[in-house]
Amino acid sequence: MDNSNIIDANENDFENKVINESDNKLIIVDFWAPWCGPCKQLTPIMEKIAKENNSSFNLVKINIDDNQQLAAQLRIQSIPAVYAFKNKKVVNAFQGVVSEKEFIDFIEKSIGKKLKKDMDSFYSEIRDLIDIKKFSEAKDKLLIFFTENTNDEIAISLYLECLLAQKEFQEIDDFVSSLDEEMKKNKEIIKITKKIKIVKDSKSSDSIEILLEKHNNDPENIKILLKISEYYFSAEEYENAFSFLISNYSKDREKIKKKLLEFFEALGADHEATKTYRKKFSSLLFA
Repeated sequence: MDNSNIIDANENDFENKVINESDNKLIIVDFWAPWCGPCKQLTPIMEKIAKENNSSFNLVKINIDDNQQLAAQLRIQSIPAVYAFKNKKVVNAFQGVVSEKEFIDFIEKSIGKKLKKDMDSFYSEIRDLIDIKKFSEAKDKLLIFFTENTNDEIAISLYLECLLAQKEFQEIDDFVSSLDEEMKKNKEIIKITKKIKIVKDSKSSDSIEILLEKHNNDPENIKILLKISEYYFSAEEYENAFSFLISNYSKDREKIKKKLLEFFEALGADHEATKTYRKKFSSLLFA
């Protein structure tokens, strides 16, 4: 995520970085000190929201140990102390540690609008395009969306879904490697990258006809059985993938359970196939 809106300031550049810049965008000033325990709790919360909303506000950090005169002018008596500047005036402030939701509420009240629009209708439009295999159109809309929403994990996941559907593996690798480490740890990104790995692994597999013939000749071979399930999964034949694994569950409970959980995680808890077959798998466990 972009952190160019998280900057340090001091008494010499406070007027430029805070007062003057507040004419252009909301400025949040964090007065802190290295020895301050509560500051260490608050900092990651504020920095996370700042990174996710790069264009909405700047987070300006001021160490009061190095800027005591400035702290005195603003009558800072305890830290962390956080001030919101807009149009060269203080419009909001708080002291102490707040939750992520409380900090978002603070920003939205200071800026006078929601930080994020409701994107559900846009996501639905993209998913509909993917469902009818209009991948190029979906990608074009997402690329336009990215010009103003660079850190939207759902949009990034949907873009990767388009690339995966078109088997553009080199572009997938380039795109994923361009993401920062924090984004790669996001649950939406983890989900789609797991799905990509399954499809990639099945790419070098035999055709389904050959795999099924091998399975018929050696029905106890768990390796072949798992390859068949991966083939179905990568072809988005999720019902075949799950039903095949469940019908062969007794052949190697641990390995098939592991593969089922891998598929569930790759599709996500909200996918209809996950909901259906997680129930069937649970019934099997307690039968």
